[in-house]
Amino acid sequence: CIQRGNIEQCIYFVQNDRSVLKQKWGGFSPLHYAALHGNRALVDFFLTFGADPNLRCDAGQTAFHFACQGNIYIIHQMMQYGADLRLIDLQGKTSLHHAVTGGSVAVHYLWETGMFRFSDTDKYRVTPLHLAASTGNTEMVRYLRCSVDAVDQQGGTALHVAAERGGVEVCWTLLQRTGCRMLYEKNHSGLTPLELSKQGKTFHQQLTKLLSRYINEPIHHRPTESHLYYWTLFFPSLGGASILLIAAMLGGYGGLICGLLFPWLARSIFTQYHRMTTYQLPNPIYLGTLIAGLFHSLLCFYGKIMPNILQVWPTSALVQVSMVHFSLVLGLLCKVLTQDPGALDRADADPRFSCIADLVENNQSHHRFCPYCEKHCKLCDMCIRDYDHHCLFLNRCIGRGNHRLFLFFILSMVIAHLLFAATATSYLYDRLPRGNHSLSMWLSLIGEEFWVVVMIVLNAVTIFWEAWLLPNIRCGCHGNDNLLQTV
Repeated sequence: CIQRGNIEQCIYFVQNDRSVLKQKWGGFSPLHYAALHGNRALVDFFLTFGADPNLRCDAGQTAFHFACQGNIYIIHQMMQYGADLRLIDLQGKTSLHHAVTGGSVAVHYLWETGMFRFSDTDKYRVTPLHLAASTGNTEMVRYLRCSVDAVDQQGGTALHVAAERGGVEVCWTLLQRTGCRMLYEKNHSGLTPLELSKQGKTFHQQLTKLLSRYINEPIHHRPTESHLYYWTLFFPSLGGASILLIAAMLGGYGGLICGLLFPWLARSIFTQYHRMTTYQLPNPIYLGTLIAGLFHSLLCFYGKIMPNILQVWPTSALVQVSMVHFSLVLGLLCKVLTQDPGALDRADADPRFSCIADLVENNQSHHRFCPYCEKHCKLCDMCIRDYDHHCLFLNRCIGRGNHRLFLFFILSMVIAHLLFAATATSYLYDRLPRGNHSLSMWLSLIGEEFWVVVMIVLNAVTIFWEAWLLPNIRCGCHGNDNLLQTV
């Protein structure tokens, strides 16, 4: 019943026999299962009817330990009903260890009680940082403010653990935090993180390249941005230009080449992660895609389409209108890339809520709390007033400071795409011999004018995407400000 979320059936069983709350199935009590599934209503009901939050399962874990892995409100409920925060499981893990999988808010909530330290270890001398490194939880690794020099029973640091599991982003984060000196540390088997990485598979090859690069750096050197960031930014522009150049060299087969290679380029772009795999930086691939689209569209419009239009209609107002509008688009792009989206600082914190417990007790969303300063958007690492979303194609957050500007930019882009598609289609139509609009002539024209055809398709696809995007953007920014807490 608990696994299916059948609350009425659970209430029926408990009301008929309260002793079921002390029984175990598979080593776990009903409260264990409810906490594990994050069912707040069932947890509240079980606690009200006398369920013991300190009852242990066969592995020595209490229902409170399970709660720490998820819902912050369940953690608060169990504390109100006498959950003993000092209990540890058979491996010596504290509630703080279990909370590592629950996120930084759960960890900080326990830290606020004053009963835990980030340096606490279990019977195998494993710290919460070791656990975060083993699960690849980069956000938790960044949050935990404990010594990275702590070693477990095998003499391994968090960097050893991450290297053994091929955690590229975790290793990069730890290197940024400590410098390259950690690369020289050896565990009790005499192995460095680089040597552990060389023994693994899957992502270990990429990690080995990263660690090998910095093993020769001074021990106090901290990794910074790389040229890879800028290569990724300009990859769409250079990739598109290379495909068009190859197609131009092949003459009539250019359309076929574009049809084969542009889907590959699109797949290479849109299957990338939101963050760089090796370098902990916001991924600029989508911003690069936007820049590439604008660059190639403008180049095609003014370098290919417009000269032919002026030959037919020398006094066309289209030239003046397009120049003014495209200048507006570029101006809005520069503005939206540089304008502050509404970043919050410590002075903006709500004085009514000084900790997570205050939020929970007042039935406020715990998402309003930042467990460390200047953190709301995971990609920008900033708290944003009236946060709407993070635009991957601008690599910027959208909030109160730039929301209207963003809407104007999207609308101007829609007009620009429509203008380009209509003008380019007219250009192709004029290129056909008069009185001969057969399918074979169209196919021949597409092969000759592959550049224009590709840009029409890309602009048309973008119009459909923008038509989907606009209704999904909030019409106004009315969200709650984030509570900032300096810890």
